[in-house]
Amino acid sequence: MLMKCGEVRKFVRLYLDSELDAKQSFEVEQHLESCAECAGLFQAEKKFDERLGRFLRHGQLTRPFWKKIEALIAPRPFAKVKILWPLALAASLVIAAGTVLVARSRPLDLANAVEECHSAYVHQITTPEFSGAVPTKIAQQFGGRLDTAAFDYRPSEPGFTSSGARLCHVGGVPVALILGHCAETPVSLIVFRKSELDHFPQTKRKLESGDPIACSRSGRYQFAARFIDDHVVCIVGDRPRPVLEDLLKTLRRADG
Repeated sequence: MLMKCGEVRKFVRLYLDSELDAKQSFEVEQHLESCAECAGLFQAEKKFDERLGRFLRHGQLTRPFWKKIEALIAPRPFAKVKILWPLALAASLVIAAGTVLVARSRPLDLANAVEECHSAYVHQITTPEFSGAVPTKIAQQFGGRLDTAAFDYRPSEPGFTSSGARLCHVGGVPVALILGHCAETPVSLIVFRKSELDHFPQTKRKLESGDPIACSRSGRYQFAARFIDDHVVCIVGDRPRPVLEDLLKTLRRADG
């Protein structure tokens, strides 16, 4: 029996630190193969670990640096105790980790958020759940935050072929994830209600400033987004930006 999301997420740190036994690791991996949301969470935690590791490895451990650290944690002048090197090292680790954590707590940009979903598709962690009409069981998961019309958008460009769709969560927002290919390159379409755009203030500012299409890059992937009707529609993939923009311009509802 596969683990549920709540169970898997309790093991995220133990899994990434290789502290689970073989049976538990296998069960976690089975779940991640079928759950894009948890796979994205694990990938985000892994990237955070890597960023923190690079930060600590590449820091310049010079005498002025340590003096600054000691100044921050040194006792008052009347104290006779001298700060020890291990304590300074521990303090520097805390400060470095805090710096990264603060950056991590900033509002998530939509381009960075959808990168995780698309990366899972590219690496075949995420696969389509259905084609055609949205199954009733999946529709019930929306909780009123996403209407089934979000799954009806497709580019009219003949170079795009759809492989199917699935429900996904991006930055805590339920979205329609339409998976396909453009010139044999994986491309993901993400569609959600315009009212949910408050979760992604950077993209919201770009779109509400009058730009018909908001473009950016996240990692190796190009990203473009626009308004259509009451929805935000996005496209992400390892294709030239003009190609994605042209695809996005042809995006229409299937019944439109």
